[in-house]
Parts: sequence; C-alpha cells; structure tokens
Amino acid sequence: METRPQVSLIILTLAFSLALVPFAAAAQTTEELIANLHSPLVKSRREAAEKLGHRRERIAVRPLMEALRHDSDAQVRRLAARSLGLIKDEAAIPALIAALGDADAAVRQAAIVGLVMYYIERNIDFITAHRQGLQRLNPFLSTYEATIVEPYTRIHPDIIEALVNVALRDRDREVKTSAIRALGVLRATSAIPKLGNLMFANSFLRVEILRTFIKLEDPAAASFIIPFLDDDDADVRYQALTAIGILRSEDAVPKLMEVYRSSPDLKTRKLALQALASIGDPSAVHIFVANLSSAVADHRRYACEGLARVGDRRFVERISRNRLRERNDVVKLAQAFALYKLGRREYIEAIVLDLSTGRRRQAYEYLLEVDPEDLYPYLRQSSLPGLKWIVEALGRVGPREAIDRLRPLLRAQDAELVRATTLAIERLKRRTGQQKRPKRIGRRPG
Repeated sequence: METRPQVSLIILTLAFSLALVPFAAAAQTTEELIANLHSPLVKSRREAAEKLGHRRERIAVRPLMEALRHDSDAQVRRLAARSLGLIKDEAAIPALIAALGDADAAVRQAAIVGLVMYYIERNIDFITAHRQGLQRLNPFLSTYEATIVEPYTRIHPDIIEALVNVALRDRDREVKTSAIRALGVLRATSAIPKLGNLMFANSFLRVEILRTFIKLEDPAAASFIIPFLDDDDADVRYQALTAIGILRSEDAVPKLMEVYRSSPDLKTRKLALQALASIGDPSAVHIFVANLSSAVADHRRYACEGLARVGDRRFVERISRNRLRERNDVVKLAQAFALYKLGRREYIEAIVLDLSTGRRRQAYEYLLEVDPEDLYPYLRQSSLPGLKWIVEALGRVGPREAIDRLRPLLRAQDAELVRATTLAIERLKRRTGQQKRPKRIGRRPG
C-alpha cells in the first residue's frame, strides 16, 4: 500500500531534477562565457559573444575585442561589436573603429552601432534599418530627440573621424547610410562640411544627410541645404525645406520666397511657408498677412507663427479678431502664441492649457520661445496636467536660476514628474557649465 506514494515521490524528484538542467546550463559564469569564445562550436561562440554584452563586465572587453578582430564567423564578430558597445569601455573604441573596415557589411554596421552605444542605447535600431519611402521630420515634433545625445556630451574625435570616412568611402550604400545616421545621433557638427559636399556628389544619400543636418541643428549646414530647396526630386525638396526651417537660416529667405511664389506643387508651397514662419524674417510679412485668412488651416497657422516671430505689433488686433471666429484648434493655438509674442502676455494661459490636449507638442514648441519668468508660476501647481512639459522646456532653454525654481518638484508624489525634473536640472547644470561629464566605463565584475 505504501509503494504508490514512494513511486510518486521518485517521479516528482526526477521531474524537479530535470527541470533544473536547463537552468543550470543557462547559469554560466562570465569566465565560462569567455572560455566559450574559443569554442570549436560556432553556436557556442555566438551565444557567448551575445551574453557577455548583457553582463556588461569589463573583464570581457579584451576577449570580445579578440573575437571581433579574429573570429572566422561574421555573426560572432557582429555580436562582439554590439556587446563591446554595451560594456562601454573606452579601451574598446580602437577595436570598434578597426571593425569599420571588416569584410562583412553587417559587421561594419554593428561596429557603427557599437560606437554609438558607447554614448546612447535607446531607440537606435533605426541606424541599421532599411527605410521605406520618405519619412519627413516635422519641425513641430521632437520625436527624433530620443535618438540623439545630449548637447553637452563629448564625443571621442576618433569616432567622428572614422564615421565620416565610412560615409565617404564605404562601398556599401547601407553601411554609408548607417554612418550618416550615427553622425546625427552623436551631434557631429564637425562633419557638416564633408557631409555637405557628399550631398552634392551622391544623390542617393541626400535625404539621409538632410535628416542628419536636422538633428545637428547647426546653421553651418544651411549653405549646403539652400541649393536643394527647389530640387527636382520631391523627397529631397521636401526634406530640404523642412531642414532649413528648423535651422532658421535667414540666408534662405530669398530662395524660400521664390519657391513659395513659383512652385506649382501645393506641398512645396506649404513647406516653404512653414520654413518662412519658423525664420520670421520681416521681408516675408506680406506673405504672412496674405495667409491670415487663407482657406487652408495650416497656412493660417504658419501665418500667425511667422508674424509672432517677426514681432510686428500692428497685427495684434487683426489676429485677436480672427481668433474669435477661428474654429480650428490648431490655428487658435498658433494665434494665442502670436498674441503672446506680440505683447499680450495673458495668452500664455492658452498655450499652457493646450499642454494637456492632443496639441501638446505644438504647445511645447511654443514654450521654448516664451519668457521663462512667465512659466515659473505654473511650477507651483503640482497637479497641472502639462507640468512635465513646462519642466522639460525650462530644462532646455531656461536660465541658471531655473534650477532653484525646479528643485521643489523633486519632492513631488508623481514619479514621472520627479524624473523629468531631475533631467531638467541636469541639463541646466551641464548647459551652464556647473558640472563635468563623468568618464563612462563598463561595470566591474562583482
């Protein structure tokens, strides 16, 4: 009668033991993974090269560098490059740069990603992705900022030089594209002249270079962009118009006005008007005024934004009357921005209120152009739905004194607001020179 329970116990014991086998196999030490980099089994080498990156231990750097240089399997080399990027040890930079000359294109792309990962890891898969069609960056949307280093980040000059060389000389178009995108992520403003010349020489890379110029936001790129504002290729033309607006280059105004007046393409004219509005040059006032009552909502919006940046107060009453009749909320927000910039400070309230609507991105971009003094009172309203956006705006454009105004929010109950405040204060400290960037290295073995 006691045999049946004993048999059941034996079966359960065996089942439990068998269940532990995969766990035991998975729980490899770092030393075992390093040893597996020399395994005759390519599968073991691949697994080791990948897992060592997740461990982020500096002891794995030199073995991974050896694998990147000498392993016969391209996938092992590719995984080793990515893992070195995750570990972030400066000693690996020369090996990653050398891998930019690997015979395998995928390994060269992985080396590019590895170099970028030394500084930023999030949302960088696009660097090696194949883009289908044109994805135009909207100057009123900051989605691309998630894949760009902070302005205060110091990039190793050898990395920039190596990536520029890849963009200029690599034989594979996809690898060249990855290098160009990486230069944008790393804010490589020193690369602008060579990328600008490459844009003239290689039509296949023009859109990618223009997107990188948008990320760099450096006026030095304007002279390379202006010749493409009326390019025959619509994708290049649209991207160039978007880029020049973001750079706010006054030198582009005559060409933009010419494009706006003469282009038969409606989208081209709209983008030209948008760029002129971003620049806000007085010579374009007549174009803005003509569009205040346009049948196209976007044109009315850009007209208001343009007049706001010109700062001509003659049009306050007209914009105010138009706002009473306006039914489009996007245009009404632009009108509030214009009225604020033209001296009606009370309209800051309308901009702040829209931070909790679907127009929050548009309102946030306007916050970057308001007087920080007008934002400080809202920091005392901890339950304000759009407070996070105000904090972020102050972190980007506020003066040093904004740090003391922000500090009380570090005690807020909202964890997301505390994180946004911490980042804003860090940005202010870096931008105003209060803090130096620490050296980034991999984790020591524990």
